[in-house]
Amino acid sequence: MLFNRSSIRANKPHAPSKYLSISERRNLIGLWTRRGLLVLSLVLICLFPLRLDALAKGELGAKEARNLIRRVAGFELPSGAVRVRAITPSGSTEAVVVAQIETAFRFESDDEDRWRIVEIRTGDRRWEDVDLLLRAARGEVSAGPSPEGSAIARSRAVGNLDAKLAREMIARLAGIELPSDAVRIKEVSSLYKSAVVVAQVMTEFRFVRGSDKKWRVAGIRTNDGEWTDVERTLLTVNEEKARRARAELEMVAAALDSFRRERGFYVVADNSNTLLDQLNPRYLPRVIRLDPWQRPFLYEGERDRYLLRSAGADGETGTADDINVSSQGQTVGNAAP
Repeated sequence: MLFNRSSIRANKPHAPSKYLSISERRNLIGLWTRRGLLVLSLVLICLFPLRLDALAKGELGAKEARNLIRRVAGFELPSGAVRVRAITPSGSTEAVVVAQIETAFRFESDDEDRWRIVEIRTGDRRWEDVDLLLRAARGEVSAGPSPEGSAIARSRAVGNLDAKLAREMIARLAGIELPSDAVRIKEVSSLYKSAVVVAQVMTEFRFVRGSDKKWRVAGIRTNDGEWTDVERTLLTVNEEKARRARAELEMVAAALDSFRRERGFYVVADNSNTLLDQLNPRYLPRVIRLDPWQRPFLYEGERDRYLLRSAGADGETGTADDINVSSQGQTVGNAAP
C-alpha cells in the first residue's frame, strides 16, 4: 500500500518530521515554547505566592533597604558598601535588616604611641568625628575635647597597628565581643602617626513604615545592644556642629576686627579663600576653610562691612539654619551684609 506525503502530514499533525516544511516546523517550535513558558510561569506562581503577596503589600525589599541604609543619618556610601544579609519583617510597618557595612576608619597615635579611632568615612572624601557621633548617640553635646573616660579614650591601644589590633579597637568601639565575624578588616594603610583602616562591620537597622507608605531607618545597633535613635542622633550632631560653626566664625570675625584696626578697613572679597589668604597667619593662625558639614564658609566683604556665613545642615543659604556673623553681630537664619 502506498502513501503520499500529504496523507502522512494529515495523520501526524503534531510530530515534527523530515516531511514538514520549514515554516511548519517553526510554528510547532513556537507553540511548544509558548506552552513551556506558560507552564513555567504557573509553577513559579505556585512556588512563590508569599513573595508576590509581599510585593503587593509593599513590604521592605533588599534593594530599597540597601539604598536607605546608604544614606542614613547624612551618610552617602557607595552601593557596593552595603550588603543586606537578612530582612525580618514585624507586621506590615516594621522590619529589622542585618547588613554588612564597609567603610574606612581613620586612626591616630599620640606621643606615647597610643592609637585611637578619630573619624569614620561617611562618603566620598567625607569624614565624621567618631567621638561626636558617640556622644550624640547618648544624647550628649560636646563642650570640648574628649575626656579620659570617653569611649574614644577607652578604645586607645598601644602597639603596631596591624589588622588584629585594628579589629580589636573597632570591635571595642562598636561594643562587639570577639571572636566574632561581625568585624572584618580588609586593609590597613599606615603613615607615621596616622592610618586608614577599611573594615566591614555587621550592623542591624530597624525600619518603620510611615503613614505615607514610605520606609525609613529608625534605629541602628551592633551586637544586640540598645537601639540608637537615628533622628535624635542626627539632630544632636547638627546642634553640636552649629555650635562649632558659630565658634569658628567668631574666630574669623575677631581676626577681621584686628585686620581693620591695623588697616582701617575690612578685607574686600567675595569668597572665603581670598579672605583667609589675607588673614593667615598674622591675624588668624589657624586656617578655617570648611564648616563642620565639610562645606566652604561663605564670605562677602566690603571696606566698611562684611558677612560670614555657614549654610548649616541643609547646605542651602537663605534658610532658617544658616549661621551668620557680620560686622553688625551674630544672627541665625537669612541675613544680608
